Amino acid sequence: MKPLLLLFSLLSFDSMVDCCHYLPRDFHGQPSSHLQSKAVNKKVMIKVSLLSQENKLPPLGIPPQARRDIGFATVFVSLENHQMNNQTVIIKNIEVRNVSDHKLQSFSFQPKRIELKPLENSVIDIHLTNKIGYSGKDRVKAIITYQIGEEVNKIESEAVDVDRH
Repeated sequence: MKPLLLLFSLLSFDSMVDCCHYLPRDFHGQPSSHLQSKAVNKKVMIKVSLLSQENKLPPLGIPPQARRDIGFATVFVSLENHQMNNQTVIIKNIEVRNVSDHKLQSFSFQPKRIELKPLENSVIDIHLTNKIGYSGKDRVKAIITYQIGEEVNKIESEAVDVDRH
């Protein structure tokens, strides 16, 4: 019975390691528009990745609309609570900026409060849109300002290309 329980535990741990992306980035061959950056706080580990897209043409079969969203950014925030008590993470702001000139892209964000239970892992995806697309032809990165307790920090994603259609 014990060997069977040990085998089950090891298989569960292996799938947890794979699903939580603890393996090196190159192992899964992630595309360049889905890179991660991480910050380690003694209470919570945070990883950030960004997908950016601009769709100036409407989807096939949909007539053109004057005020439709054409700029899209999806920010994935992975949180790991390393404490045996609840932790609150407040995402105060998300900015999407050009890499070369740090020009701010036109996306807005409302602060988000995330409650993590003891030893909890969570992935939050935040969708940002705009009606003007991306300015310039530069690579972009997401900059997140977050608060844990009284401590306020920033974390950036890796720079990614904008997938333009």
